[in-house]
Amino acid sequence: MQEAFLIIISLLGASYAFWTKQPKTALGLLILAAGFVFFIPNLAVGIISDIYGALSLIIYLVGIAVIVWQKKILNFEDKQDHEQKTE
Repeated sequence: MQEAFLIIISLLGASYAFWTKQPKTALGLLILAAGFVFFIPNLAVGIISDIYGALSLIIYLVGIAVIVWQKKILNFEDKQDHEQKTE
């Protein structure tokens, strides 16, 4: 039951992020929703259950990385300041 709420909440968050034009956050939340699907109990039995658990953790990690990843932006002025400090 908790897994269903997690999936619904992440899908609602993704739809809100698409609506507010934040595609990176929306993509991350969609990935999280896909990862939460593998947390559903009794989805599989035996070793497949463990594989699904590991797969869901990997998908969860990718979703979080998509949400928080930022490119480092260097301005030209910052580069000049850094070069002057090293001299």
